[in-house]
Amino acid sequence: MSSSPFEIFRRNLKPLMVFLTLLALFSFVVLPALDTYMRRGGGMNSDPVAATFDGVELTHARVSRTTQNHAAVVRFLSELAGETIQRGGVPQTPGFQYDEQSGQIQSLGIDSNPGEEATINTLRFYNEAKKAGFELDDAAIGSWLTRFTDGTVSDSEIIAMLMRSSGNQLGQQHLYEQLRMHLLADLYQRGSLVGLTNGQIPIVTPLGQWENFLKLNQKATVAAYGVLVSEYIDQTDKNPSQSDIKEVYEEGKKRISYPGDQSPLPGFRRPDSAQIEYVAADLQKFIDAEKAKFSEEQLRAEYERRLAGGDFQLPADSDAEASADEAEEMTAEETVTEEPAAAEPTTESTESETTEAEPAESEEAATESEEPAAEESSMIRSADTSVRLVMFQDEEAGDGEPEAAEPESPADEPETPAETETPAETEPATETEADQPAEMQEESTTESDPAETTEPADEPATDEPAAEEMTSEEPAEATTSLELDDEPEPTKPQTFEEVRDQIATEMAIEPARLALDQAVTEANKRMRRYFSERAVHESNVAVGIQKQADAPAKLDLKKMADELGLDYGKTDELVNRVSVDDFAPGASYGLGSGFNRRGPPYGAMMFGAQMQDGSMLPPQPEYSPLRSVDLEAGVSYISWKTDDVTSYVPELDEVRDEVVMFIRKREAAKLAEAAAQKIAATLADGDKTLADVIPEGKKENLIESAGPFSWLEQLGFMQTVISEVPELDAVGEDFMRAVFTTEVGEYAVAPNDPQSVYYVVTPKELQPGIEELREQFRQPQQRFMAQLLGNQDARNIVRGFYESVDKRTGFEMRMTEDE
Repeated sequence: MSSSPFEIFRRNLKPLMVFLTLLALFSFVVLPALDTYMRRGGGMNSDPVAATFDGVELTHARVSRTTQNHAAVVRFLSELAGETIQRGGVPQTPGFQYDEQSGQIQSLGIDSNPGEEATINTLRFYNEAKKAGFELDDAAIGSWLTRFTDGTVSDSEIIAMLMRSSGNQLGQQHLYEQLRMHLLADLYQRGSLVGLTNGQIPIVTPLGQWENFLKLNQKATVAAYGVLVSEYIDQTDKNPSQSDIKEVYEEGKKRISYPGDQSPLPGFRRPDSAQIEYVAADLQKFIDAEKAKFSEEQLRAEYERRLAGGDFQLPADSDAEASADEAEEMTAEETVTEEPAAAEPTTESTESETTEAEPAESEEAATESEEPAAEESSMIRSADTSVRLVMFQDEEAGDGEPEAAEPESPADEPETPAETETPAETEPATETEADQPAEMQEESTTESDPAETTEPADEPATDEPAAEEMTSEEPAEATTSLELDDEPEPTKPQTFEEVRDQIATEMAIEPARLALDQAVTEANKRMRRYFSERAVHESNVAVGIQKQADAPAKLDLKKMADELGLDYGKTDELVNRVSVDDFAPGASYGLGSGFNRRGPPYGAMMFGAQMQDGSMLPPQPEYSPLRSVDLEAGVSYISWKTDDVTSYVPELDEVRDEVVMFIRKREAAKLAEAAAQKIAATLADGDKTLADVIPEGKKENLIESAGPFSWLEQLGFMQTVISEVPELDAVGEDFMRAVFTTEVGEYAVAPNDPQSVYYVVTPKELQPGIEELREQFRQPQQRFMAQLLGNQDARNIVRGFYESVDKRTGFEMRMTEDE
């Protein structure tokens, strides 16, 4: 038997090939993946440190794991509280708040906003609480849970609910450790606020409440002259010392500088920035495209269908109202013409009026005793007379001499037998006719048919005189509206031409929305496919399977946009989270969820940010599509970064000019302040005004009257901002303090917020008066609102407490702003 190596290889060819194949797979698949895992955080010493305090290093992995457990416990406690309330109990633990009207849990008694920064703070204050000797054993935690459930949920049920809520990821030990950590950290922090707050309400002295009240309610009108810092830069040293340059540079390295930032503090760190491409779907554009597809026959058919269903109807009384107005004007003119004769009646005319009024009353009495047909005639006559009475009274009121008709005494009224009593509905009209003044009755008799006044009282009345009176006195529409109020008003249809565009828009809007959704979905699918292919390629390049030349062809967004009927755009230069607002998608928001119509703002989603609930939005990776929508404009966007530049600190040589300019502006500000103080000193004796001492050519910097404005404006509950003064440039706290602590007629100097202008300012008027303000302040609601604003001294104490803890423990946050 041959022992040649080749013979051995030939006999064991299959096993060797299997072994070599497995070895190749391990080398080219398993090892690269393991290497990537080790380099990305899976190795022993690859987990970066997020924060340090008291010699403890908190790694990103620990912070992330603790934050996830915190979120799971918050979710579980919310479910447990809901179960407790459903069983008829109410959690009895401190800090729990429940709104019965809305049915919403407002506070759980521990921090309800998980976040990595919140986790770091909780861990370090938990450590401080343990050093201070605070302890909570398992029995105390169990007692806390019993009070939280109000005794309605057993211990075994609590653990079962925890396992179910966390997907079997958390047990009793995890729950107890989370509760212990948060309760002790909260206890330690609340200890620092003893004497400063009462629960959530700040403790403010009566004097502090009065000061807060004045800041909200007292308004000032001022005269101000601005001394511009920019005018003194030429007087500063163009070549500051190297030590000053280095000092300012080191200070500004820690602070990000955004475009348009007016902070007086140096900032040279560059923010995250990127170039952005986008496609946009404009709903109006899709509607117009769908409207163009409809034929004239389709639109007319839809018009006829909807017209038959009662659409496109307008009230037809517009012409009738115009005719009624014309008739009323004509009647008013006739009355005005006849007024001189009625204004100065003679004795003879008065006697004739009395004589003519008697037959009218007799006729009325006769009418009341007739059959139903005669009663109907009386109703029409009474209604018509009522209309004429109203018109008569309006005309008299227009002359400023209204005459009130005095009702006749019962003795003067004709007696009516019980069997011929007038129906109830005719009584008001009959009484009105009987109670008419003499002038009205004269007008009635003269304008009516003469035969009517000479008819015997026992003859039945006919409808003809009433009809004649209606024709001569009032348009037919007036009578109809009085008698047939329950009938629908007459309408007239709109023409096809008037509603053609409306019909086309309403027919197009649904298919337009569908087409827009399809286009956006297709665009998003193509962009996401390219992002995935690119990510796979980069991974293969990292492990040596592919080369850069094998990268997938870049998706042409402009070509895709033209194909799908979308708009295309891109930035011409790098933008950041602030400057992106000037770019088209910058006004859009993320897709809302639940009851929220919109999600986070575009800049926060693209570049990352910490949200108000403590959660963190990670920045978008390069070429990762981001969907957003501008609800007001009706435009949907899909965008991505094409060039992503992370935040960095430039070298000193790169920003030397900025550093030097900051130093020069700082020196120029001192010169401007000195010039402003000199002007204020000149005015101190009160012999001159601002206009008298302003240098030549600086009149445009004088504002004779600005305001009135208050120190603070209230935006919402416990939320205030410095009031804006449109006539002045970005005033801040220093300016407001100078204005409201200076007597009327005296002068003070204060900078604006960015310290680019120093104002010489004098209050011209403070309103309301101090006595009126004191009267308002006596109201309990006013004092309560002033208390909610808190106290600056108290805020300084709290800030100082946290700063002292940071300094004592050597606390250092190593997470970047994006993290």
